[in-house]
Amino acid sequence: MKRRPVYMRLLIILCGVLLGPGWLGAEGLQYSLNGVRFNHALLSGIPVPTGIDAGLRIPTKKDGLFFDVRLAGGYQDRHILRDATTGAILLTPSFDGIQWFYWPNIEVDAGVAFRSTAAGSDGARWLEFFAMGRARYEKNSQTLPTALFSDANGLFSLSFMAGVGGETVVQSADGAKQGIEAELSFEYGPKGLDFLGGTDFSRGTIKLAGYKPLYSSATDRTDGFALYAAGFLAADYADGYRIPLYVLTSFGGRQIRDGLGDSVRGYRSWGYEAATKAEASLELRAVGPALFHVAGLRPMAYVFGDAGYYGRLYKCTIPENQGFLFSSGFGVALDIFDYVYLGVRAGYKFPFADPLDAEYFPSGDRFFWDFSFKLHF
Repeated sequence: MKRRPVYMRLLIILCGVLLGPGWLGAEGLQYSLNGVRFNHALLSGIPVPTGIDAGLRIPTKKDGLFFDVRLAGGYQDRHILRDATTGAILLTPSFDGIQWFYWPNIEVDAGVAFRSTAAGSDGARWLEFFAMGRARYEKNSQTLPTALFSDANGLFSLSFMAGVGGETVVQSADGAKQGIEAELSFEYGPKGLDFLGGTDFSRGTIKLAGYKPLYSSATDRTDGFALYAAGFLAADYADGYRIPLYVLTSFGGRQIRDGLGDSVRGYRSWGYEAATKAEASLELRAVGPALFHVAGLRPMAYVFGDAGYYGRLYKCTIPENQGFLFSSGFGVALDIFDYVYLGVRAGYKFPFADPLDAEYFPSGDRFFWDFSFKLHF
């Protein structure tokens, strides 16, 4: 029998203590690797894996009730693209250790979830209610004043989240997806549990994704060609006396999604510190036959269109306090066992309704390209 690492055994024991005697099921532990975190400053823009996002689901003796633990973080890099005194938009063309800095961070989520599975669906259709606590630590820029962002130097705080999610997504033998998945969540970070950096906020987030097969010529798991459409919507609204940077530059939920500057491809990462934001993406994906007759290795190609909206920019000095973002393009990738999607993508952005684009890209650049390590959604 394979021995579990020491930290996993300690985590299981801790869960047993929290849930009380007799609650833990003997079998059925579920491990998940949700993603890899990267550092773009160590090798001059080349993404280097320096972190992880992983989860552990522990069943109890009550059908459908689970205890969830998630650990995410790493030694990454990040930007604070605002003047700490005036709130004006700033550029960081090179690593300076002040506006663009190394960013050690860690997040630990723990809570319970109750899942109801449709009869006869083999787990493919489910509805789940969840409640959890979130502890988050960040070491941010050590020299910036904190008048604008109270967590500019660092953050250590606790928040609480509850919500509901569901899924009907299945994947066919040829690699095409079909179904929908959705999540609605509410997060609250109360004053008094802000041990470093200061937090006092609440936010609600909704996410929705859908997939529709359009064509398939496959006769088994390794040959043929598939074409399917994919769509994604997300909206995020935050309020409070002190909204931390990670809330302003992300979409919430159990798995935090990158903010508007990444969700609408081609725009400024870590920019758009907005308390209100939304984005929508559409893709047409083509999946080719397996390489070397290995079902877990498939070439992919896709075209995409993204749109986004932001409002209520946090303490920003420009008169325009909202805008719209649009971009489109294409990409190719190698699907490696439905986890890593190694590829490249390129596109063109249409910032005619975005007053911040001239601040982030004064040269007027509209064409973009980059490497990709996962699907956009």
